[in-house]
Amino acid sequence: MSLAKLSEDGVPQVSTMADLLADALVHAQTIKPAATIEPPLTKSHFEAFIARLPTIFAGAASGPISQGRDSEKARLYAAVETAARKTFSSLVASTPIGSPEFVRVWNLFDFLSVLSDNEQCDPALLFWLVEELLDSQTVDGCRKVFDFLESRRERITAKNLKQKSLVILRSCNDLLRRLSRAEDAAFCGRVYIFMFQSIPPGDRSSVNLRGEYHIENVTAFEETPVASDGLAADKMDVDAEGDTSKIEDKDAKPVAKAVSFEARNKAEPDRILDTDSLYPIFWSLQHFFSQPTTLFDLAELAKFKSGIEATMNAFETVEKIQKTTKGPDEYKLIPQKRKGPGANEDLRSTNNNPKYLTSRELFELEIGDLYFRRHILIQAFIILDFLLSLTPQARAKIANVQQNRSVVYADKNLGEDDAKWAKAMKDRITSYIQADSDGFFFFRVVESVISRDKGWVRWKVENCPPIERPSVSPTEFNDAKAGAKRLATSRRPKAGMNSLSLAFMDESDTTRSLDKLKDPQRWRLPDLADFKDKIATDDLDLDFANSEKEKTQLLESKASKTWRALRIARRSKLATFDKIEDWRNVDAIFQELEAEETQQGQEAPKGQYPENRKPIILTGPSGVGKSTLISLLIDRQKGQFNKIVQHTTRRPRDGEINGQDFHFVDSKTFNTMLDGDYFLESSTHGDAQYGTSQKLVNAPEACDKVALLHLDREATQMAQDNGFSARLVFIAPPNLEVLEARIRKNEALSEEEIQRRLKSGQEEIEQSSSEGFYDVVITNDDLEASYKALEDFIYEIPKANGVHKEKVADEDTTMKDETNGDDISSS
Repeated sequence: MSLAKLSEDGVPQVSTMADLLADALVHAQTIKPAATIEPPLTKSHFEAFIARLPTIFAGAASGPISQGRDSEKARLYAAVETAARKTFSSLVASTPIGSPEFVRVWNLFDFLSVLSDNEQCDPALLFWLVEELLDSQTVDGCRKVFDFLESRRERITAKNLKQKSLVILRSCNDLLRRLSRAEDAAFCGRVYIFMFQSIPPGDRSSVNLRGEYHIENVTAFEETPVASDGLAADKMDVDAEGDTSKIEDKDAKPVAKAVSFEARNKAEPDRILDTDSLYPIFWSLQHFFSQPTTLFDLAELAKFKSGIEATMNAFETVEKIQKTTKGPDEYKLIPQKRKGPGANEDLRSTNNNPKYLTSRELFELEIGDLYFRRHILIQAFIILDFLLSLTPQARAKIANVQQNRSVVYADKNLGEDDAKWAKAMKDRITSYIQADSDGFFFFRVVESVISRDKGWVRWKVENCPPIERPSVSPTEFNDAKAGAKRLATSRRPKAGMNSLSLAFMDESDTTRSLDKLKDPQRWRLPDLADFKDKIATDDLDLDFANSEKEKTQLLESKASKTWRALRIARRSKLATFDKIEDWRNVDAIFQELEAEETQQGQEAPKGQYPENRKPIILTGPSGVGKSTLISLLIDRQKGQFNKIVQHTTRRPRDGEINGQDFHFVDSKTFNTMLDGDYFLESSTHGDAQYGTSQKLVNAPEACDKVALLHLDREATQMAQDNGFSARLVFIAPPNLEVLEARIRKNEALSEEEIQRRLKSGQEEIEQSSSEGFYDVVITNDDLEASYKALEDFIYEIPKANGVHKEKVADEDTTMKDETNGDDISSS
């Protein structure tokens, strides 16, 4: 470890160096009287002592020692090391780490760090002493040592890291073996972070280049047959070597089973195993997870395949039972470790980490836990990736690189049938994980981690080539900058070579030029219906194409039109994309368009455009008549208003049309849109989610129309908080008795729901009269008068009293019953 172990007999330089260290520590106490790790002592604090150091050897010059005097350098290193070890040993032996006097050790480390940077002692000397200090301290003492290391990390690893990296790695790994990952998880994280920050990512010191697996990681489980009554023994034995996967608890009562397979077994006796039969098959998979190379044996691979299939069948059965009997939260059980006598002492006294509890009694509880099933499936997913790396297609990707044969397994190949099975099982696991409410986002995180790990695996396969790149010199940077500037500089086009006509800039005809710039054809997207005919024309031309070249050109033309049609359709018909299975057939986005045209008939004459084009939000209690007023406005002012339809995850009710009443999407699509800031506002009512698309409001094809939104108060407030600017209209009932009568028309509502809506409506009415939140409040008593008041407000027609507020008689015969057809979010 050290260059030399010299005794003080006959070596006066060691005694001189020891005296120098003692003087330096005394000087350090005068500079830094505080008994704390901070602040660090630097080179400027020890200038006088560094100047004395070359006098220890007559041939040693100040500063770095040249390579021509290796013998003097070795003698100096040995003398400094011997004196430092003597001083360090006496300080540690006489001073507890918790006492204020222990600051002298931190000062000694600071001085040795200065000598190391100045090449006047071995670069690894500081870490040798730190390693010995860690070995001599308790876990609490090691935490204080790491306080020092973390505070000095950038300084002590800035120079000569190559000579220090192995000592850092060794000392940190020795410490991690002492720590319990269950009780000292935070400290373990500090140790790992220190290693990761100290050792560069491209360093090969911690890479498993030989591809060794942790074969000592054995999961023990009960292999004895079950008793005649179908139950396993009512105890869990403690492993002789300290394995915590089985902890004895003789007094424990039998645990109630979480999942019953009896009904499912009768229906599918050959497919679903009972838990007692599944138990040994399930836990035997851990052997393959820890030692994947055993799968090279075809018999072992067959066992693995049958085990994974049986496990997936059981997991899918559990999911179906839970969905049909109880809510998923009722099965999110995390089994707790049973504590027997001396259990905690065993955990602290061994180096084993907590493992799975493999008792038969806990098995059904474990597979009923969603997190446990996901944990197992992630392991299976990784092993399936390993198997697929043995296919010819995967090997072709690394055929042109210098391979690390220890991790490539070039002599092993996965058969075609096995590869198809592995791919199908990966897809099955993916679908299973994504099927849960948060499964899509959970799997996205898992997939991101695995994809990044594949990059490191590829780096290891290529024998860890250097990943560091030399810094760009100032000359290269200036040359690149000048070249980019030359390329970006606009050049004057030559006449006749794609030169643009600048006639529109003629100053003598400003009116005509401005009109051309304002032409909507310059900035408005084409109508979706235009692409329908163009794509149909390309299909017809394809049938009469005479050559392959002509067919290729027509296919490219059709692909371009199809892509642009999809780009336009995604703004208002995103839900229709689920019906498209082949890009060459996008009729689904035009079928809905045809239905709209058929319903509308010939284009009606357009009404008058309102001068104020700001969006309008209608809000008010459920059942007050908001939807009826919106329908009248759209019907009487043709082409001037665009009703913004909400997206929802609930199922369509009788008579509801997708795209007209709501955009019906599944939870996965809704959450993807929500994650991408797609909505102006979103809310959850019951089991359904609702949201208003901001892209539908800002769609180019609707930019010349006034957007009409139908929201409740909370959704309106959320849209306002998100910066959405709109005119707010509150529709109020004449009184609560009328509102109650309208709500009770919906016979499907319970008395509790009716009272809830009445209470909510009363609160909204009180808020509308006391706050200046709304631009106008319209009391909806007579339908025609209420519509006239709404129209006057939108078109800004002044009233005699200057207030847009109407109060008229009830007209239930013509008003749509909103409590029956209205969305839940607006109630």
